Amino acid sequence: MIRVDESSPVPIYQQIVEEVKRAVLTGVFGPDQRLPSIRELALELKVNPNTVAKAYQEMEAQRVIYFRRGQGAYISPRSEEERVQEAQREISRLFRQVLDIAHSLRLSRSRLNDLFRQAAQEHPDMKEEKP
Repeated sequence: MIRVDESSPVPIYQQIVEEVKRAVLTGVFGPDQRLPSIRELALELKVNPNTVAKAYQEMEAQRVIYFRRGQGAYISPRSEEERVQEAQREISRLFRQVLDIAHSLRLSRSRLNDLFRQAAQEHPDMKEEKP
Protein backbone atom coordinates (compact mmCIF):
# COMPACT_ATOMS: atom_id res chain seq x y z
CA MET A 1 0.00 0.00 0.00
CA ILE A 2 2.65 2.53 1.08
CA ARG A 3 6.09 2.09 -0.46
CA VAL A 4 9.41 3.81 0.01
CA ASP A 5 12.56 3.78 -2.09
CA GLU A 6 15.68 3.75 0.06
CA SER A 7 17.81 4.74 -2.95
CA SER A 8 15.75 7.88 -3.60
CA PRO A 9 17.23 11.26 -2.66
CA VAL A 10 13.81 12.17 -1.21
CA PRO A 11 13.77 11.64 2.58
CA ILE A 12 11.82 8.56 3.62
CA TYR A 13 9.42 10.52 5.82
CA GLN A 14 8.58 12.73 2.81
CA GLN A 15 8.05 9.65 0.63
CA ILE A 16 5.55 8.36 3.21
CA VAL A 17 3.73 11.71 3.18
CA GLU A 18 3.56 11.73 -0.63
CA GLU A 19 2.41 8.09 -0.80
CA VAL A 20 -0.41 8.67 1.68
CA LYS A 21 -1.48 11.89 -0.04
CA ARG A 22 -1.53 10.12 -3.41
CA ALA A 23 -3.56 7.24 -1.91
CA VAL A 24 -6.06 9.77 -0.55
CA LEU A 25 -6.29 11.57 -3.91
CA THR A 26 -6.90 8.33 -5.79
CA GLY A 27 -9.46 7.05 -3.29
CA VAL A 28 -7.37 4.21 -1.89
CA PHE A 29 -7.79 5.80 1.54
CA GLY A 30 -11.20 7.21 2.29
CA PRO A 31 -12.36 9.82 4.81
CA ASP A 32 -12.06 8.75 8.44
CA GLN A 33 -10.19 5.58 7.47
CA ARG A 34 -7.70 4.48 10.10
CA LEU A 35 -4.04 4.37 9.12
CA PRO A 36 -1.64 1.75 10.46
CA SER A 37 -0.09 2.68 13.78
CA ILE A 38 3.35 4.25 13.70
CA ARG A 39 4.88 1.01 14.94
CA GLU A 40 2.94 -1.14 12.43
CA LEU A 41 3.93 1.00 9.47
CA ALA A 42 7.56 1.20 10.62
CA LEU A 43 7.70 -2.60 10.78
CA GLU A 44 6.00 -2.96 7.40
CA LEU A 45 8.35 -0.48 5.70
CA LYS A 46 11.39 -1.57 7.71
CA VAL A 47 12.13 1.99 8.82
CA ASN A 48 12.67 3.68 12.16
CA PRO A 49 9.42 4.48 14.00
CA ASN A 50 10.66 8.07 14.42
CA THR A 51 10.62 8.40 10.61
CA VAL A 52 6.96 7.35 10.46
CA ALA A 53 6.14 9.61 13.41
CA LYS A 54 7.71 12.55 11.56
CA ALA A 55 5.65 11.74 8.46
CA TYR A 56 2.45 11.53 10.52
CA GLN A 57 3.25 14.86 12.21
CA GLU A 58 3.81 16.45 8.80
CA MET A 59 0.51 15.06 7.49
CA GLU A 60 -1.33 16.29 10.57
CA ALA A 61 0.14 19.77 10.04
CA GLN A 62 -1.07 19.63 6.42
CA ARG A 63 -4.50 18.44 7.64
CA VAL A 64 -4.24 15.22 5.63
CA ILE A 65 -4.77 13.17 8.80
CA TYR A 66 -6.01 13.69 12.32
CA PHE A 67 -5.47 11.77 15.54
CA ARG A 68 -8.01 10.31 17.92
CA ARG A 69 -6.58 10.03 21.39
CA GLY A 70 -5.63 6.44 22.07
CA GLN A 71 -7.07 5.23 18.76
CA GLY A 72 -4.51 6.29 16.16
CA ALA A 73 -4.36 8.32 12.96
CA TYR A 74 -7.24 8.75 10.52
CA ILE A 75 -7.66 10.31 7.09
CA SER A 76 -9.22 13.75 7.33
CA PRO A 77 -12.61 14.06 5.67
CA ARG A 78 -12.62 16.36 2.65
CA SER A 79 -15.25 17.46 0.23
CA GLU A 80 -15.11 16.24 -3.35
CA GLU A 81 -14.19 19.76 -4.42
CA GLU A 82 -11.25 19.87 -1.99
CA ARG A 83 -10.08 16.47 -3.21
CA VAL A 84 -10.23 17.58 -6.86
CA GLN A 85 -8.37 20.81 -6.08
CA GLU A 86 -5.67 18.89 -4.23
CA ALA A 87 -5.37 16.44 -7.14
CA GLN A 88 -4.98 19.34 -9.57
CA ARG A 89 -2.26 20.89 -7.39
CA GLU A 90 -0.43 17.56 -7.32
CA ILE A 91 -0.69 17.20 -11.11
CA SER A 92 0.66 20.76 -11.53
CA ARG A 93 3.57 19.94 -9.22
CA LEU A 94 4.39 16.83 -11.23
CA PHE A 95 4.12 18.75 -14.51
CA ARG A 96 6.61 21.30 -13.19
CA GLN A 97 9.03 18.45 -12.41
CA VAL A 98 8.62 17.09 -15.94
CA LEU A 99 9.14 20.58 -17.39
CA ASP A 100 12.34 20.99 -15.36
CA ILE A 101 13.65 17.70 -16.73
CA ALA A 102 12.62 18.58 -20.28
CA HIS A 103 14.35 21.95 -19.95
CA SER A 104 17.55 20.33 -18.70
CA LEU A 105 17.44 18.02 -21.75
CA ARG A 106 16.73 21.03 -24.00
CA LEU A 107 13.55 19.49 -25.39
CA SER A 108 11.35 21.82 -27.38
CA ARG A 109 7.72 22.47 -26.45
CA SER A 110 6.54 20.66 -29.56
CA ARG A 111 8.65 17.58 -28.72
CA LEU A 112 7.37 17.63 -25.15
CA ASN A 113 3.78 17.93 -26.43
CA ASP A 114 4.40 14.98 -28.77
CA LEU A 115 5.72 12.90 -25.86
CA PHE A 116 2.72 13.81 -23.72
CA ARG A 117 0.21 12.98 -26.47
CA GLN A 118 1.94 9.66 -27.12
CA ALA A 119 1.93 8.74 -23.43
CA ALA A 120 -1.75 9.71 -23.11
CA GLN A 121 -2.67 7.63 -26.18
CA GLU A 122 -0.78 4.62 -24.82
CA HIS A 123 -2.33 4.86 -21.37
CA PRO A 124 -5.09 2.24 -21.08
CA ASP A 125 -7.42 4.40 -18.96
CA MET A 126 -7.15 7.71 -20.83
CA LYS A 127 -10.14 8.35 -23.09
CA GLU A 128 -10.68 11.05 -25.70
CA GLU A 129 -13.14 13.70 -24.61
CA LYS A 130 -16.23 13.69 -26.78
CA PRO A 131 -17.52 17.11 -27.91
